[in-house]
Amino acid sequence: MTLYIKRLLFIFTLIFFMLNASCQKKKTFLINPGEKVADAIPKNEIYSSPEFKAGTVYFKNGDHITARLSYNYLYDEMQFIDVKGDTLSLANEETIRLIVVGKDTFCFDKLYLKLVADYGEMKLAAKQFFALVNRQKLGSVGETSSAAIDTYELRSASNHFKDMIAQEIITLAIDNRFYMGDKFNRFKIINKKNLLEAYDRKKLELQTYLKENKVDFSNEEDLRKLMAFLKE
Repeated sequence: MTLYIKRLLFIFTLIFFMLNASCQKKKTFLINPGEKVADAIPKNEIYSSPEFKAGTVYFKNGDHITARLSYNYLYDEMQFIDVKGDTLSLANEETIRLIVVGKDTFCFDKLYLKLVADYGEMKLAAKQFFALVNRQKLGSVGETSSAAIDTYELRSASNHFKDMIAQEIITLAIDNRFYMGDKFNRFKIINKKNLLEAYDRKKLELQTYLKENKVDFSNEEDLRKLMAFLKE
């Protein structure tokens, strides 16, 4: 075997393992026909705190309430345990300034976002959600036909899976999307376009940084470094 072929084999093997590792990053769940999505996924994956923790809801008018709280990633709802022991969801979310549950802080701007880091004038937040990534239809003799979904859709914001009962074999995956927010808790998806608009005064420095550093906008560590640079 020539040295050239050996190098090619090494490169292909390296690419295979890199792709395989990338695919393993997202946890997936298989839902069979007839199963309710909310019952088929373990509670510790659906809730930020399956046991519900003491937390505080702070409102924009200065009021606050305390309760046992937990964020439901599948429903995109902040839920609480009432005096009767029932699980209910917070209403009138547009009146909420922020919610603190244990060490976690959540903001609401059309959807719930978990605060990752606060840089003063700018915040970094994450949105964890369930996405439909594959569906398999059952044929008349039991065979399956698979239809992969090319793009991850943020479906939980519309409670798409709340009462859904699978009519086919579907696969859901946990994914994250990152947002940047200002001091008024107004958030936008963090990407090159939105960054350049938000940091117009540092546009040249930002363009240079993005050119010299390969920023993965789905990687928390890359975004932390980028936000720290912008704070300087």
